[in-house]
Amino acid sequence: MIYFDNAATTSSTYAPKLYYNPSSPHALGIASERALRDARITIASALNSMNKSVNRSQINIANTTPPPSSDEIVFTSGGTESNNLAILGFTLANTKHGVSLVASPHEHPSITAPIHFAQERNWATAKDAEHKASLISISHINHETGDINDIEAISSDIKKNNQAAVIHIDGAQGFCKEYVSLRNIDMYSFSGHKIHGPTGVGGLWVKNGIRLTPLQHGGGQESNLRAGTENVAAIVQMAESAKNLSHSIQENHNHVSKLKMVLASLQDSLPDITINTLSQDTSPYILNMSFFGVKGEILVHALSEKGVFVSMGAACNSRKRAKSALEIMGFPLEIAQSAVRFSFSPFNTCEEAEQACEIVVDIVKRLRSIIRK
Repeated sequence: MIYFDNAATTSSTYAPKLYYNPSSPHALGIASERALRDARITIASALNSMNKSVNRSQINIANTTPPPSSDEIVFTSGGTESNNLAILGFTLANTKHGVSLVASPHEHPSITAPIHFAQERNWATAKDAEHKASLISISHINHETGDINDIEAISSDIKKNNQAAVIHIDGAQGFCKEYVSLRNIDMYSFSGHKIHGPTGVGGLWVKNGIRLTPLQHGGGQESNLRAGTENVAAIVQMAESAKNLSHSIQENHNHVSKLKMVLASLQDSLPDITINTLSQDTSPYILNMSFFGVKGEILVHALSEKGVFVSMGAACNSRKRAKSALEIMGFPLEIAQSAVRFSFSPFNTCEEAEQACEIVVDIVKRLRSIIRK
């Protein structure tokens, strides 16, 4: 099996360990509370390892301040809940002052959907310009093409023109993979199963001073921002994964860059292929390619039969065709429909990449010959 769908979910070495309710006053509960506290410290440390000032045109990295604090970490059920808490939690906490929300239309649905939800209920309005918005939500790395947003430059420009703006970053594809300056950032979402942790766990870094209204109410866990007994076992495993990856960001970056180069070399082996990006600065973890003449869905299934697992670049609703992320980003329909996304992890090998290339070449040639007949 060659698994190149790591942007969807990574393989996990998650081995459940027994933990108890961290709110319980007995010894087992206290031990669980300590494990939760340590995990919070570990996640804050991982974010601090990423917290670098990056000159996107050079390999020039310098420390920035201040470091994230463990008391600013809120654990959730995953990236989607974290994005919803950031957007809707901020909206509900600030309705008296009037809230305006801004995000690119090609952001992940867990950003665009809660924004639309808030606007449909007149909780918030849309602003055309970032310098007028209350909250701007931006992905660290585009989940479809791997384009890296220059967060440092974007956030600095926004704050320069709109000092009161709150900036939220969806870090699902960037957490523990890319450096990012948090200097002007107010919230950063992350997900466990994108970094070889378990599914069903994630979190949100909320800078002290940012007001959020909880979306779940009950026992007051997570500093009254997310009620419900914490999934301590999953949180601990996510923290362990974050610790391991955040200590090897550059090393892992170099490794997956080699994998991406191998797959990108398909352009030398097959005609009518294009790599889909909006910028030259892209994550080595994601490669989106279109194979003209072959629909992405057909190619994904054919590769799956050969043990190579990737995902489609264009997703359609079976009842009513919805625009794919690539189309929303401005790519032509032919490119969107023939797109396939390869996404890598540090645990993939160059041998897997080379073998996958051979299989892709064989299948694309065969499918094109059948289709042309």
